[in-house]
Amino acid sequence: MKDFYHMLKPWDVILVILLVLLSFLPIGIFVLQQSQYAEEDSVNVAVITVDNEIVEEIQLTGNTETREIEIEVSDHDNNIIEVDNERIHIKSATCSDQICVRTGYISRPGQKIVCLPHKLVVEIQSDSGETEDMIISS
Repeated sequence: MKDFYHMLKPWDVILVILLVLLSFLPIGIFVLQQSQYAEEDSVNVAVITVDNEIVEEIQLTGNTETREIEIEVSDHDNNIIEVDNERIHIKSATCSDQICVRTGYISRPGQKIVCLPHKLVVEIQSDSGETEDMIISS
C-alpha cells in the first residue's frame, strides 16, 4: 500500500477531485432546468383524449376537489380517471396490461399517461406553452 501512495503525484489527486466534481454537473443542470418550469403564474390543464379526439379538459392548478371521470371506449372497455387536487391518474382500466394504472399520478406539464389498448391519453399541458419535454435521448 505504501508503494501506491508513492506513485501518486499532486496533479493526480487534483485531477481525481476535478473529475468527481464534474460528475455532479448533470445533476446541477437537471435541478436548474426543473426550477425554470416551476412558474407561479402558469395554469396546468389535464387534457384527456381518446383516439386523438379531446374528451375533456380539466384545470388542475388551484383544484381542491377529488372526483372521478368514467371514460367509456366501447361496450366492454372503460377507464376511470381520478382527479385529486392538482394531480390526476387512471384509477382503473379494463385493459389487460394495466400499465396506465401503474403509471400513477401526474401533475407537471409534459407528463402523460397512455392506455394503448383503449387509445386513451391523459396529458398535462401548461397555458404558458412550456412542457417538460427535456428528456435527453440518444
